[in-house]
Amino acid sequence: MRLKLALVLATVLCVCVALPAQDITGSIRGVVKDPSGAVVTNATVTVTDIDRNLVVRTIQTGGEGAYIAPVLPVGRYSITVTATGFAKTVLSGIMLNVNDKLTYDISLKLAGSQTEVTVQESAVQVDLQTPVASGL
Repeated sequence: MRLKLALVLATVLCVCVALPAQDITGSIRGVVKDPSGAVVTNATVTVTDIDRNLVVRTIQTGGEGAYIAPVLPVGRYSITVTATGFAKTVLSGIMLNVNDKLTYDISLKLAGSQTEVTVQESAVQVDLQTPVASGL
């Protein structure tokens, strides 16, 4: 009886050692560039799990404009990139499967000029001497 038990345990141990580790995650990486193709440093890259509406990573690009979001659970993601002087860029509908190593290089567009509207309200003049309102 002990021999059978030892044999079964040895078999289970051999099978477990022989199986490669199964990775149930993936990663998303890339480089953020400007319209001329130069890398953008210090851009903020936000990776959001669409199904859970949850931000799972917020990354600053380094000196080479690169970002990496490793060990992400399988699912649907969006990537949002913001940087000073550039328009916000959003990529959505990214499907990450087991062992995927996806690359999304992102080209930012220059921010358009924004119009500033200043509203100044002038005080209404009230003449307390006559019953007629003026300047309305």
